[in-house]
Order: sequence, then structure tokens, then C-alpha cells
Amino acid sequence: MTVRRESSPHSLYPVPQCHRKKGHPLLMHKRSITTASTCVMLLLAGCSSQSDAGSSEPGPSGGASQTATAASTRESYISGAVRPEDLVSVPGTPWVLVSGMASAKLGTAGHLYSVNTDVGLPAEVWPTTNQQIEWDPSTYPGCPGPPDATEPHGINVRADEGQPPVLYAINHKRESVEVFRIDATTDIVGLIWTGCIPLPHNVYANGIAALPEGGLALTSMYDPTEPGNPFERMFTGKDTGQVLTWHRDSGWAPVPSSGLGGANGIAVTPDGRSIIAAAWTQKKVVRLPLDGSGERSEATVPFLPDNLRWTTNGTVLVTGQDISADDIMTCNGGEGTDCPTGYTVVEINPDTMASTVLHDEPDSPFSLATTALPVADEIWVGSIAGDKIARVSGT
Repeated sequence: MTVRRESSPHSLYPVPQCHRKKGHPLLMHKRSITTASTCVMLLLAGCSSQSDAGSSEPGPSGGASQTATAASTRESYISGAVRPEDLVSVPGTPWVLVSGMASAKLGTAGHLYSVNTDVGLPAEVWPTTNQQIEWDPSTYPGCPGPPDATEPHGINVRADEGQPPVLYAINHKRESVEVFRIDATTDIVGLIWTGCIPLPHNVYANGIAALPEGGLALTSMYDPTEPGNPFERMFTGKDTGQVLTWHRDSGWAPVPSSGLGGANGIAVTPDGRSIIAAAWTQKKVVRLPLDGSGERSEATVPFLPDNLRWTTNGTVLVTGQDISADDIMTCNGGEGTDCPTGYTVVEINPDTMASTVLHDEPDSPFSLATTALPVADEIWVGSIAGDKIARVSGT
């Protein structure tokens, strides 16, 4: 028997009811759920959506039900990718790209990694000693040239039919979006740098996603030009961030009525009319129209939601951290002490904004989860701590 937990639009603490439910196709099993206690710091989450996008019609305004499915799972690990904050698949290939943050604890710089899902061994693909450069200044006229240093955060892939896939990577070393053409035809993924898009000075970028016809959508967690501590501002519950779009001819522009508390992960609906974004410090995932003409709808979650990923079923996966402002200072982005372990993965229906708990692992040694990426019949989970990616599969 499974436990169904439904939350009202204004409640984070669902009331349990019993019912029977089939196992989720991503995990191919059932599993018992307990309430998880997870933790993470803020420089977390990346963003992004994948090309196997979900529904395009807006759901009802307000919160939505949350269902916990019972299941039996197995957790294994991929080692070698340091602080693997964001993960994204390259459609039509066995490759997963990983955004690894710098680690003072381990003495490593930030990197992008590739992982062959058939082999499971990370390889550094940016920066490399033989980095390929094919700068396209006509497409990216504001770009000053190839970057001297890397500090990757959110990543995403555009896969247009008949065209080589393109990777977008937020680079905090110079506050820009770096653009790469992906060569996935050999045994090692090649990233060919083709340009960059400088970010506005009042933006601290987190998540990124592709819009139709070459545009981009991006979340800004807060305005770095404002005085004071941005983390303290975000944990007041106020709207500190927003969503922006970019087009080559018009540049960056804010999305109307897109204010969010600590705007984090982002996904774009297949028709390109709406976005789904994580309001990190407000513990909710929000759907809103890009033109500002319609109502927002949202789902509350029992943790700080981080990156968002589409499934092949047209739903969105989200994981995150149960964390306080004090935890941020102590845990220090996974580099400090007393960082809680365990994590939860939730699936959201973008039509209704109803949510289902797919995986709840309070006893796992894995911690500070940031991304839940569907990979075949598994879910790969990223983190800002350590050097492991968790693989969740059925028994």
C-alpha cells in the first residue's frame, strides 16, 4: 500500500491518505516513502530544460496535490565529477554533460564533464589543453572573445533537427553564457566554443533553457548590485529574482510578472509560450506565460527546489534541499561541516502542477542534491558536495 500526500495551495505539510498506485515508469518499481530531511547551500542549482519537453497548456492557478509513491530502489554512484551541480542529456546520444563547480576543499577548479551512460566514467571536456575555438562574432557580437577562466553553473542543451547540438553554460568567472557546439560522434565528447553572451550587471544567473528560434530563457536569483547580503534577502521570502529572455536582435529583457524568491531552475514548454521555474527560497515551482498575459500556477514542495528537467512523459523532475539560512553558513555549499544527508525527488505535472514524490531517501549518505535527470530507467542526481553522482534505479 502506498501513501498519498495531498497539499493545499498554502500548505507544505501534506495530510496522509492511503490508496494503491502503480509504480512510476522512470523507476519501474514501487517504494515506501518517509519524510526526508535534506540540506544544501545556495550557490546551487542550475537550470535548465531538455529538448524532450512536456505540456504546453497552462494548469489551474494555485497549488496542487502531492502524491508519494511506494517503491523499492537501489542507489549506486559515479565518482570523479567534482561538485556535479547540474546535469543534462545530449538527445540521441549516450552522453550526459555535467557542470562541476570549483572546490576549495578538494583543490579543483570548475569543469564541464561528459559521462557516457554505457560506461559511467566522467571525463573533463572544458577547459581542456586542446580546447577547440570557432568564434562566430556575427551571432554573438557582444562577446569579447574566448574566456580566460571557467566557473560553470547552470547548463542546458539545444537539439534542433538537422543541426549539431549546442551547449549553453553559465560562467560566473566573467558573468556570461558560454556557447559550445557539441561533437558527440567520437569516443570523447568535443566542445567547440563558438561565442558568448555577456549578462547584465544586475543579474546573478542560475538556470538556463533554450527558446524556439534561437532565443534563451534564464533565471536570476537576485540583483548583485543591491547592497547587503543577498542570501539574507532571499530568505525573507520576498521576490529577489526574476526570469529574463535573450534574442540576438534585441538582447536581454525581463519577463513580465516573473518575480521569484531566489529564482533557480528553469524549463520551457514545447510551444515556447511558458516557462516553469523554481522559486528556491519560497519552496515552490511556478508556471508562468512569457508574455505576462496569463495567470501563474504553482506547486509547493517540502524543500528548496533547485534544477528542473523534463522527462519523456512530459513531466518535470525536481530535487533540492531542506535548508535554512543558518545551514548555508555552516554547510558552506557542501564544503563546510554538519551538512545533512538524504534527498527527495519530485515529479510535477505541468498541466495541473500536481506533484508526486518518486524517491525519498533520508538515510542515503548522498547529500545536497541539485538535479534529478532521467536517464533510461534510472534517475541521476547531482550535488554541490563531494565528487559523486547518485544513480537511482529499481530492484
